[in-house]
Amino acid sequence: MKLIKIALLCGLIPLGLQSIHVVAEPLNSLRGSVDIDETSEMIPNRRSMAVDGGIEVNYEDQPPLIPHSIDKTRITLHENSCLGCHGKENQKITNAVEPPKSHYRTRKGEKLRKISTGRYFCTQCHVPQAYTEPLVENTFQN
Repeated sequence: MKLIKIALLCGLIPLGLQSIHVVAEPLNSLRGSVDIDETSEMIPNRRSMAVDGGIEVNYEDQPPLIPHSIDKTRITLHENSCLGCHGKENQKITNAVEPPKSHYRTRKGEKLRKISTGRYFCTQCHVPQAYTEPLVENTFQN
């Protein structure tokens, strides 16, 4: 009899859990009230920040932020205009920050003469800053 009660209880508990409804907060899209299949209003270009000496990072291992405009910067398969100032050849002339040694190594740690192909597209990690109002509330703390 005791075994039947335990088996019955084990069968009813999952059924009871299925009836619990989770109430989620409504999703607020950055598109506002524009439906996904409609075209939303284009965000105007903002003035880029230009900061001498760079921008302070907010957490350990954060890629450095770009302290200047990159509007006319081209990064393609055959050209990376970032390296025109930041590459080993011109860095001493331009006094720009040189990419760290890790950017000149393979995944296995072997040294390279040129920047690693995995690090070639700078804006995958490094982003410019602009004078804007936040799109959503930000509560991030160091």
